[in-house]
Amino acid sequence: MVTAETLAAQPRWTPEQLARIPGRCRGDLLGPWGRNLTRRFGPDAVERVRRRLAPPLDTIAPELTDRDWLPGHAQVVVTEAIVDELLGGAWPALYPALVEDTRASLGRVELALVRSLGPARTLKLGPRTFKKVHERGTVEVEVTGRRARLTFAGNLLFTNPSWRLLQLFAQRTMLELAGSPGQAHGEDAGPGAGDGFVAVVTW
Repeated sequence: MVTAETLAAQPRWTPEQLARIPGRCRGDLLGPWGRNLTRRFGPDAVERVRRRLAPPLDTIAPELTDRDWLPGHAQVVVTEAIVDELLGGAWPALYPALVEDTRASLGRVELALVRSLGPARTLKLGPRTFKKVHERGTVEVEVTGRRARLTFAGNLLFTNPSWRLLQLFAQRTMLELAGSPGQAHGEDAGPGAGDGFVAVVTW
């Protein structure tokens, strides 16, 4: 079993490792990240985070949408910079902020829809959403009762510890917003899987 605590303790990838991640991701993975940071940490929060980022991300816009394309590793390095600069390196402090920001970004109508669908049906929509935001890689979802298994494959990004940790947080966030709090842990996809990762979600 791979826990969030285990992933948080693993070494960060070097710039050279990050540069090998293929493809791009859409800006709505980060959304209004700068506005959220400014509200929480003050007017200099965005610049403090940008100073930790290498070009071209050192000029990243504070609000991003699905019309924006970013390097495949953008979500990872921006989030790591936020954790290090504003949260004292404590990954657990990121989770409640993610829940709050996701709830705010969805709005009342979409939140009601997630609650009406419930965890199982919401999780089954994952592959469709995933294809919209990641240029490379796939995810398959298998739901059995109150347990789901999400298998990610086809992108070096999926082996990054910070990305894996964000996936566990994302699944827990979804459960909470669906009104069924639960747990998520990770597993390697198995021998020969290469760049795979499995997230196991229970509620």
